[in-house]
Amino acid sequence: MRSYGIYKVKKMYQPFVIGREQLLYNLLTKNLEQGEDLKEIHYLCDIIEKQTVHDVIALKLRKLFTTMEYENGKYTLTHPVKGSIYITLSDYSMNVYCDGSRMLDLDLFVALSESGNRFFAVMDGHEEWGWLKPIKYMQQATEKEELMFR
Repeated sequence: MRSYGIYKVKKMYQPFVIGREQLLYNLLTKNLEQGEDLKEIHYLCDIIEKQTVHDVIALKLRKLFTTMEYENGKYTLTHPVKGSIYITLSDYSMNVYCDGSRMLDLDLFVALSESGNRFFAVMDGHEEWGWLKPIKYMQQATEKEELMFR
C-alpha cells in the first residue's frame, strides 16, 4: 500500500518553493513523522478546503470508481480492477492510501490538479515527491492571471 501526504502550498510562497522541492520534502516528511502539523506548515501551506476535496471526489472521481463511501471523515473509493483509495483530511493535509494499481494515484492526482495548481505530494517512505500539476503549466496559469489583473 502506498501512502501520501498532500499539501497545498500558499500562492505567495509557490515561486519561492519551485526549485527548492527537496527542502519542502524534508519539512513535510518531518511533519508526517510528528503526526501533528508543525508551525512551519501553518506558515507555508493553505488549509485544505474540505468542500473542494469533496467536490473533486464527488464530481471527478465518482465517474471512475464503482463505489464511493464516506464514513467517519474517511473517503473510500473502489474500482474492481485498479483497487481502492482511502482519504482522510486534516487541517493542512490530505492523507491518502492507495491499495492496488498506480493508476489509482494517477486518477487522484489528475483530479486534484484540475482543481488547483499548488498541490504538492510526498510519498511516505519512498523519498518521492512532486507537484501534482507540472511546473510549466503552473507558470503559464500564473502569467495569464497576471495579465488579467493589469
